[in-house]
Amino acid sequence: MNLLDVLLECLGNIFSSCAGEGGRLQVAKWANLYETTIRVVEDIRFVMSHSAVPKYLCHRRRDLVRAWMRLLASVQGMNTQKRETGSHIEDENENVHLPFVLCHSISNILTLLVAGAFSVSINDDTSEETFFSMYKLDCEDQDSLRHAKVGRLSQESSVSSITGKSSLDLEDKSADSSPMPSSALWLIYECLRSIENWLGLDNTLGPLSAFSLKSSDGSGNNFLALKRTLSRFRRGRYIFKSSTSSDSKPTILSESLNKQCFLPSHGASNYGVGLECSQSAPGGCDENILEGESTSEVEGLRVLSLSDWPDITYDVSSQEISVHIPLHRLLSMLLRRALKECYGESGSSYVLRSFARAGEFLGQILDGCHPYGFSAFVMEHPLRIRVFCAEVRAGMWRRNGDAPILFSEWYRSVRWSEQGQDLDLFLLQCCAALAPADLYVQRVLERFGLSNYLSLNLEQSSEHEPVLVAEMLTLLIQIVKERRYCGLTTAECLQRELVYKLSIGDATRSQLVKSLPRDLSKVDELQEVLDRVAEYSHPSGMTQGMYKLRSMYWKELDLYHPRWNLRDQQIAEERYLRFCHVSALTTQLPRWTEIYPPLRGIAKIATCKTLLQIVRAVLFYAVFNDKLTTSRAPDGVLLTALHLLALALDVCRLHKESGEQLCYLGDVIPILAFASEEICTSKHGDQSMLSLLVLLMRMHEKENAQNFVEAGNFNLASLVSSLIKTFVELEPGCMTKLHKLAPQLASQFSHSILNATARDKGSTSDNEKRKAKSRERQAAIMEKMRAQQSKFLESFNSSGDDDMDDTKSEQEVCNSEVSNDIQESAEVICSLCHDPKSKSPVSFLVLLQKSRLLSFANQGPPSWEQGSRSGKEHVSNETTPSFDSSPSSIWDGSKMISSSKLEDLVQNAVNDFASIGQPQEVNAFMEFCKARFPSIKNVQLPCVSKDTSERPPSSFTLEEQMYLSIREFQSSLNGSDSQKNSEKFSAAGSSTDRSSSPEFLLLCKYVAALPNKLLDNPSASQSGCSNSDRMKPESSMLHPGYHNIGPSGADGIYVSSCGHAVHQGCLDRYLSSLRERYIRRIVFEGGHIVDPDQGEFLCPVCRGLANSVLPALPGDLRKVPQPPAAPTISSGYSSSPSTSADMGGSLRLQEALSLLRRAANIAGSDESLKALPTRNVRIKPNLEPFIRILCGMYYPGQDKILETGRASHSLILWDTLKYTLLAAEIAARSGKSSLSPNYSISALYKELNASSGFILSLLLDVIQSMRTVNSLTVLLRFQGIQLFTRSLCGGTYPSEPSNHSSQQQGNMLYILENAEPEVQYPDIQLWRHASEPILAHDAFSSFMWLLFCLPWPTLFCRESYLSLVHVFYTVTVTQAIITCHKKRHSTESQLGSHDNLIMDIYRVMGECPSAVQCFDSYYIDPAYDITDAIRSLTFPYLRRCALLWKLINCSNIMPFSNGIHSWGGSPFEATDWDCTTDTGEELREIEKLEKMFNIPSLDLIVNDEESRLTALRWLGHFSEVFEANKSRCVLRCSPAVPFKLMLLPHLYQDLLQRYIKKSCPDCGDVKEEPALCLLCGKLCSPNWKTCCRESGCQTHAMACGAGIGVFLLIRRTTILLQRSARQAPWPSPYLDAFGEEDVEMHRGKPLFLNEERYAALTHMVASHGLDRSSKVV
Repeated sequence: MNLLDVLLECLGNIFSSCAGEGGRLQVAKWANLYETTIRVVEDIRFVMSHSAVPKYLCHRRRDLVRAWMRLLASVQGMNTQKRETGSHIEDENENVHLPFVLCHSISNILTLLVAGAFSVSINDDTSEETFFSMYKLDCEDQDSLRHAKVGRLSQESSVSSITGKSSLDLEDKSADSSPMPSSALWLIYECLRSIENWLGLDNTLGPLSAFSLKSSDGSGNNFLALKRTLSRFRRGRYIFKSSTSSDSKPTILSESLNKQCFLPSHGASNYGVGLECSQSAPGGCDENILEGESTSEVEGLRVLSLSDWPDITYDVSSQEISVHIPLHRLLSMLLRRALKECYGESGSSYVLRSFARAGEFLGQILDGCHPYGFSAFVMEHPLRIRVFCAEVRAGMWRRNGDAPILFSEWYRSVRWSEQGQDLDLFLLQCCAALAPADLYVQRVLERFGLSNYLSLNLEQSSEHEPVLVAEMLTLLIQIVKERRYCGLTTAECLQRELVYKLSIGDATRSQLVKSLPRDLSKVDELQEVLDRVAEYSHPSGMTQGMYKLRSMYWKELDLYHPRWNLRDQQIAEERYLRFCHVSALTTQLPRWTEIYPPLRGIAKIATCKTLLQIVRAVLFYAVFNDKLTTSRAPDGVLLTALHLLALALDVCRLHKESGEQLCYLGDVIPILAFASEEICTSKHGDQSMLSLLVLLMRMHEKENAQNFVEAGNFNLASLVSSLIKTFVELEPGCMTKLHKLAPQLASQFSHSILNATARDKGSTSDNEKRKAKSRERQAAIMEKMRAQQSKFLESFNSSGDDDMDDTKSEQEVCNSEVSNDIQESAEVICSLCHDPKSKSPVSFLVLLQKSRLLSFANQGPPSWEQGSRSGKEHVSNETTPSFDSSPSSIWDGSKMISSSKLEDLVQNAVNDFASIGQPQEVNAFMEFCKARFPSIKNVQLPCVSKDTSERPPSSFTLEEQMYLSIREFQSSLNGSDSQKNSEKFSAAGSSTDRSSSPEFLLLCKYVAALPNKLLDNPSASQSGCSNSDRMKPESSMLHPGYHNIGPSGADGIYVSSCGHAVHQGCLDRYLSSLRERYIRRIVFEGGHIVDPDQGEFLCPVCRGLANSVLPALPGDLRKVPQPPAAPTISSGYSSSPSTSADMGGSLRLQEALSLLRRAANIAGSDESLKALPTRNVRIKPNLEPFIRILCGMYYPGQDKILETGRASHSLILWDTLKYTLLAAEIAARSGKSSLSPNYSISALYKELNASSGFILSLLLDVIQSMRTVNSLTVLLRFQGIQLFTRSLCGGTYPSEPSNHSSQQQGNMLYILENAEPEVQYPDIQLWRHASEPILAHDAFSSFMWLLFCLPWPTLFCRESYLSLVHVFYTVTVTQAIITCHKKRHSTESQLGSHDNLIMDIYRVMGECPSAVQCFDSYYIDPAYDITDAIRSLTFPYLRRCALLWKLINCSNIMPFSNGIHSWGGSPFEATDWDCTTDTGEELREIEKLEKMFNIPSLDLIVNDEESRLTALRWLGHFSEVFEANKSRCVLRCSPAVPFKLMLLPHLYQDLLQRYIKKSCPDCGDVKEEPALCLLCGKLCSPNWKTCCRESGCQTHAMACGAGIGVFLLIRRTTILLQRSARQAPWPSPYLDAFGEEDVEMHRGKPLFLNEERYAALTHMVASHGLDRSSKVV
């Protein structure tokens, strides 16, 4: 044991070097040695953690235990605090926690020491002796001449040395009648002696000479006193008598009563000095006596053996106080363990038989102490600490700074309370069981400084008094009712702690374990008790797996748990009220429960007269409160006093029922006997407790019991009434008194007592009847709801399946919708000014954000095993094949042309345009060319004649006339002479005497309508370009995304809205205020979220992010014009496709192609071209902010691009609408809590309505109002019609251009493309899209652009919409067949001998195998045959068409309105829409959409001659252009699979092992904080480094996700969300077996991927919800 000697000596040297007066450790000196001290103490703990070491110390090396006790005496009372009453002090709080940490470590050692003392039972001494003997021989051989290091004990002189203990040990083991192990008894005695020694040095107790008696010469450290004690045990002499003994006055050691002891010298510097310093030692105490080396025998304890109750004067608020008393807590541990061994779960029958009377248990283990002296002195310091905490809570220690507050909070915290507050409370309970009840309560009253509270003076002594009274009453309740260490089993304690924690709120398992005391957190029954007390809710969304308190266990809520703080207790009471519908303050009253027999004397505390006086004083102050002064018994104090009274009455009731006489004083129980005692008050007459209760009840009956809680479930009068009734039942004298005070109430109680039994019997049957009736009513209500639900769903399904069918006329529908729009928009008010009478138009807040969702959805998710995708992060927005030149252009883009050739080209264009154009148009064309090409100087304007023909006033009526002409033409095609009508209308719609093509004329008019001036601020890279550089062909300057319309660095712009509206003027003032605060760096709301430089701000209502506003415009252009002769023309909503006799079940391919031809002919006719004036329309003021922000996203850094006129506003808005629809369809493919696909159409409509449904409807109205009034936009669209018609109709288009017309068109395109080559204008991009092969682009995108180009009424015409859906469905089928050919490698022999479209395409692809590489799909279900595989690839197109049709025909609903009927939602649908996973469900949903659009079966389509010929023309066009240009891009055709983030492993350890040590590809170093991009799989880092900038999370997010990044932090297991420069944390998708996170893997539990949580993150990304989620923003 030499190591322990050395460690104790080191610790003693540290303490002695930092000790102050009286040997007490000085924290200011010791702080510098803190780390060294903790290290030594932890080494001691490690040595003691071996179970044999504590046993050995308690049996063979008790000298080391005594040395340890002396070290504890140095820590006892350290770091004292004294209340400041003067000026406020600011102490340094850096070292305030150090004593707590030291005591915590010491407490761990004490626990091991106590376990060692009790580990040897009385029957196992022989087996333990074998180990000790072997160890003793080994020590004697190796260390025979070595002296002990601690205590300087020699083997020759020490009474407790190894060689000198054999006789004593044998004597101890012969005492078979001892109820406790001898080592435990010895350790208790040593602890008592150390406490008594320390009390002699504690100057706060005053002169102990008044309390102590003289002893014989010698040291109190001598162990021979214990020998005498043990001998008396063996002889059956019990010296310690309990207070319940028949003797009137307990006595001890009669031979020592006449002896006297002297106080030690106050100048003694030795720590651990005892009271028993010999008077004969001159000049102070002898060193040998202080260290326990004297062999003389003393009689034992003196101060703790006093038979009289001492009067100790002390004031916590004016004297020093310390919360560190390890000696008292060691004694508490020993007493707790002794009670547990004898009366706890492990108590043996042998031990119980050892005690003739349970009341003598404490007398046997505390031999040498008197009940009065022991309780009076031992209770003093724990009580002072509780008073100190009460004063801190009352605010009396505010001038001392934060240190007292920290002490109080730590003392009650779960980390320290088990080793501090709980042990102190148990020690107070032990003292309460031994002390005289009235004297004990009076001592508590005195320590709280409330001695004058019983004076019944209504004037409050201090402002802190109410808090102190409440804390004192709470302490008394806890002393009486607490059973943590004296009555509850381990399982019951664990259950109580779990109820306490779960009453505050639901918690995870780890949170519950952390909230438990250390001993309870390690019990084996933890999970069993937890499952019984709480119900587990599995992880859902962002919620972890939580435990929720079961309803039946709310009744076990303990309002007087020792660790309550005000906030948590208030939360628990509110939750109790919410779950139990009754207040806990009246139902959860403290009750008396079973307690260990030796501590039953605690019951006297609750029934003593002093406690009655305290409660009576509280009632008096509450009843006779002076309204002019502050009450001395406010609500909180009164309620606590009533709870204490209820507890006292419960004690009386139980003792009366059991017949125990413990609480009786003579023949009566004091609290019952004195309840009717009247006291004389000067102003309010004679009052008793009973009369005060009656007055209090009547007072609160008048106030309707609204004193305490706002809810109406608290009834204080009923609580008081129940207490009066209990008094009456327990004490007949109270009934007599009550008849005088309240006769009516007395008779009521008498009647209720007599009929109590009858009521109890009848209540059971009545309750059962009421429950049965309630169940019947509930069943009837549920049946009614089910019937209504079924009826609604039937009507909904019938309307949903035939969504394209409607019996109303088109005009009626539109008119009703417009009227609804006006009515609903009138209800919207500004969210800033809230003026309902304002006439100013409102605009809705919107958020515009770049997105790359479409690219990620088409590419499929990356895998964690494969890592990052190769190549650049950004791919073009549609990932379609891109060709270097348009088929209509004949110029060679790969060659340079000279200035002379350019001049000739422009001159030819001017000459050709002059022959057919207007003079002002030709002049404008000339000015445009000269401004863009300064090198041409000799271009001459030819002579032209001025045309004075009349023009229509606007293009608005022109498009209506075009639509009516197209509808009339289609109607005539359905007649008997369709061919003749077709020729007639074709001739009427075209100009046969014109040599130029319609495309050329449209291009010339478009150029003439453009502004002449150039951009004033080109970018820096553009300004340095020479004239020859600007003439370079596009193939050498343009990136692959040149042909795709969309914003820079993204697939598109997604628009969403929170639904709140503002006035533009109000918003301008709001933003101006924000910018001013931002510039002046003044803090404003959302400053860490928004970027004012980017125009971002928070919604003033919901605090959602926004960056623009969209005005609400009337939907006037939703009214489809009707022809004058309606009988022969079918209206848009006249009949259902499924019921049409001539068109039902057939493919409307030819109808659509004829529509396009007719539209192209009309758009290119002379009449239409002459009807278009060359004028530009300015942006509406309320639309200008929205347009400018949108154009800034499309063309960053080009602020004046709008002034060129070529960036069509309606085109950009239409592209935004298109992409938002595509993104909404992708987001609807899966639910919020499952990664399984969700194919239902109702989910599709609901997703649109949830994200941006109403704002898209407003956006559509804005586009309609803009694309028909601007001549440039109309010319742009008409040119698009020509090109789309030529691409779709191919060789069947009658107006095929001649070589001269093609040359003209090529010249014009060259002029437009090279006029400003540095800018990628959307007009050229749209025309290229329209002119390229129709198979080279996504079918729905082409469909949307064609709808944009066609006359506006066509969009709302159902017949036209259906026919166009059919033609692009054929395009989709053709693309799907090519994709299946590539992915499945099917041959003609495998498909059979059927001659159909599939075989035709396979043969053509066999002749051009390289063209197949342009089509790809990352997923095709292998379970599908070729037909079902093709249909699954067409599913996304059909879903998007259905979504667009719903948007077109829905009412313009306002936000926060019920959009069920408009959007197809159902109020009875589940939140997550019942996700489906089987492939049969997908085919059924496809069949529904095919039925909705009246699409024939796939077999009919592939065998139809027209469709085969048309598809082969498209395929020939594609192959021809592909062979000429060899495109390298790929068109991805994928089924409607859900968008997914990276495919992660189920076990987090697999992911951790792969990426934790992976080095950076840029710098080669291992990343300190690896962050895995879940969008592409690249390993990045949130820490910025110059050597690998591209791997930074922000940089990567800009390149990969258009500013949006989703990263998994490998070391933290959590998600990092990136939006531009802002970051936000997100919970981990990996949870342990109990559904909890393990952030930074501190707990080391295996983590598993939670699909529901990962699905929630995926859906948030797919629905662009990062800026709409409050958890992120």
